[in-house]
Amino acid sequence: MKFELSDKVRLFARLEYIEPARREGRKTVAIPVRDLHHSLVVREGFPERNTPQVCSALSSKKFLKAEGLEIENVEGPPSKTSTTVVFHYRFQGQPGSLPSPDKIQPSEGSSDLPLQESPLAALRGLLRDELSQYGGGAAFIRWLRTDPEKAWK
Repeated sequence: MKFELSDKVRLFARLEYIEPARREGRKTVAIPVRDLHHSLVVREGFPERNTPQVCSALSSKKFLKAEGLEIENVEGPPSKTSTTVVFHYRFQGQPGSLPSPDKIQPSEGSSDLPLQESPLAALRGLLRDELSQYGGGAAFIRWLRTDPEKAWK
């Protein structure tokens, strides 16, 4: 089973908004779509034009049930799929069963190791500094293609 974009939205909302509000003992929590979407784009590489998907994930029964929430109010345009939308929730009970943040759903044929123990997690960001010297991954590939003989010697 693959970790879908909507699952990322729900998990990110839980970690950044729901759990902190629950720890503080608040009875309500508001999630501005603009802030959540911007954080997803910057920190998780989420597609920039997926605002409707963010709104849909935040209003889904799956999210509401898993977090023990009820939508109290939705501010924004009638479409409810804009970056100006703000979801206001009221806590109903105990959270359900969204995936644990340290255990991403594995794809077919991959291991079930928690993210921190995964051998691939250690490689994350390994070439970031090296590729940035060339202006990023695409620029590095262009540099390699300019003179393949020189690049591989």
